[in-house]
Amino acid sequence: MSFGLQYFAGRLTPLDLGLPAAQPHHRFADPGGSLAFPKELPRKRSKAHLSFVRGLPCLICKRTPVDAHHLKFAQQRALGRKVSDEFTVPLCRSHHQALHRKGNEKAWWADMQVDPLSAARDLWATSPVHEAGSAPLSYSEPRSALEAPAR
Repeated sequence: MSFGLQYFAGRLTPLDLGLPAAQPHHRFADPGGSLAFPKELPRKRSKAHLSFVRGLPCLICKRTPVDAHHLKFAQQRALGRKVSDEFTVPLCRSHHQALHRKGNEKAWWADMQVDPLSAARDLWATSPVHEAGSAPLSYSEPRSALEAPAR
């Protein structure tokens, strides 16, 4: 029997694992869910910031109107979820479509010789979303795969 199976079968004690005797032993205790599902930072959502980004000229050609493009490589992928709104940059429709046609977003930005992460960081820092009286940020919390759906 493997070490892990011996532990879960109760054949090994916390002392065998080098744990102090005073600590209670809980076989499956993981209050933060950090073992199976690492805690991901919540994704920020702000309609005010997206509106601010859409009001700026294209990062490449300075034309308007623009789309607020979410930088997909800025955060870890999550099933069916966009990256935070803090990672958006203004792109005109033709550059936005060209980027999506390219497929490799990092390569497209390298070809354009633009650092979109620093641009997004600067835009987020100067966004009116941080002014007093603006609409509050909403946070999209990741749901644990072990959570029961809300009813």
